[in-house]
Amino acid sequence: MNRNTSPISPIKKEYMDEVYNRTVFQDYPDIELGQLKAIYAKDNNLNVDEIELASGADEWIQKSFITLGQKGIMTITPDFFMYRDYAEQLQLPFYEVESEADYSFDFDKIVKAIYKKKPSLFILSNPHNPTGLMFKEDELQAIADAMEAIRGYFVIDEAYIEFGEEYTRPEGDHVLIIRTLSKIYGLAGLRIGIIIAQGETYDKVTRINHPYPLDHVGMNLASVFLEDKAWVKEYADYQLEARDLLVDAFRKVNQVMNVNDSYTNFVFTYGDKALSLGRYLEENGFSGRFYEEDNLKETVRYSIIKHEDYSRLNELIQEWVETQAIKN
Repeated sequence: MNRNTSPISPIKKEYMDEVYNRTVFQDYPDIELGQLKAIYAKDNNLNVDEIELASGADEWIQKSFITLGQKGIMTITPDFFMYRDYAEQLQLPFYEVESEADYSFDFDKIVKAIYKKKPSLFILSNPHNPTGLMFKEDELQAIADAMEAIRGYFVIDEAYIEFGEEYTRPEGDHVLIIRTLSKIYGLAGLRIGIIIAQGETYDKVTRINHPYPLDHVGMNLASVFLEDKAWVKEYADYQLEARDLLVDAFRKVNQVMNVNDSYTNFVFTYGDKALSLGRYLEENGFSGRFYEEDNLKETVRYSIIKHEDYSRLNELIQEWVETQAIKN
């Protein structure tokens, strides 16, 4: 429960023959790249000329930092830990705006920090990792407006967007969206990330992309999967139901610790009792994500599991609740 990946595979065995027949192994994969982009663009009502693929969302985070972040990167904390890592690898100035004690964020404080530090790029995840929440449209617009005012860029990392709700995104050439096929689509092993950008910004962020950013076997496999519309929906529905089962399981403890609503494939727990429950579940085969960062030391995040495993998880949570009642 600590990896944020799908509990079941999206790939059917019968896909393999189709992929073999499609793949011309001795050629470079330019045709496959165009086909996969076209499928994704059509399925998501996007302009195919405004998207590009690379090896995972992480590569787009890194490439956006390289091309757009030379005067510094700003984000919120907590958020995806690789933002800091990539900024440090590239030796870029890195700024964080801390959450409140309840892991909410003061967007007035964030905007003030933008004007004070004047980073060339601001990035955050929405839905948010690790809290599982979605930010409000006006909150995101406030960041977009501030970054536009200082002639910077705003990157929204939408790795979990298919688990969330549709919303009106800030507009403008300075706004970029990063997505992935790793989460709702379960294709983490294929490492397919998507950037969505416009105009000169698109040209800047894609100019250092490789001419063949992904191998044709992986792209053909992703295309065959995405073309199987009935299975894609069934598969996504399975994951959404797994998330709902996860949220329901942890509602049993929301009177003794904080359990956020989730717009992702995980739930976020925090408070005095969170570690106690986390260790109890870990001892019984359900290991959540524990953190070493100071502002996350009393939190545990749990990812979705197979539907049939929730019965045992519910039993364990109930056992822990009864143990706490006895202690009190």
